[in-house]
Amino acid sequence: MDRLKTALDIVVKASKLGDYDSNVIGMAAEIIAEEAFQMKKAPRGSRDVDGHWYKDGRNQTVQVKGWSENRILTYRRSTYFRLRENALPDVLLCLLVRSSEPGYEVLYNGCPKAVGRVEKDGTHRVIHFRDLKCTNEVLQILEDTAIKSRLKKRCSICGEVKAIKQFTYDKRNTNSYCIECRKAVAAEYSRGGAKAAQLFRQSMRSRWQR
Repeated sequence: MDRLKTALDIVVKASKLGDYDSNVIGMAAEIIAEEAFQMKKAPRGSRDVDGHWYKDGRNQTVQVKGWSENRILTYRRSTYFRLRENALPDVLLCLLVRSSEPGYEVLYNGCPKAVGRVEKDGTHRVIHFRDLKCTNEVLQILEDTAIKSRLKKRCSICGEVKAIKQFTYDKRNTNSYCIECRKAVAAEYSRGGAKAAQLFRQSMRSRWQR
């Protein structure tokens, strides 16, 4: 499971750099399918199929779809993807890959024909988040995801995303920078005054801000 752990850690680290997670989420979703579900990856360039596994006495084609926390928090129940109707896999595996902490959740693992609807022209099947779970389950996942995202915060100095408790000072958690950076700024101030503290903040921010 080292590959799986590494992939999930990469997702969390990538989220600290900004909203660039689409390729990273896709990579992690396929590794989850390989490591946790024993999917055999399809050759590079394969269209509509990410791999296959042996189940129920036969070899089944699999397509993997991964959604990030940010995506479902933005689009909520209307989060969707499209599959070509004339090239549906035997199995659709849809995953929520978390970036607030290393982890994932299986949203759907089954026949793609059992979910979503075919567009009027018949070329694609549209599958929404609300198609994959019952209403109560969808709302619970959205609520849990929103709570997890609020439990972390990005430091305005070092740029790292840390637990909200790392921003608490004097019983408040409204500080824009973490405890470690507060101590570092205070140390710089003691050594060289306000100018030194300002230069330290600017130097730290230049490492991650663009």
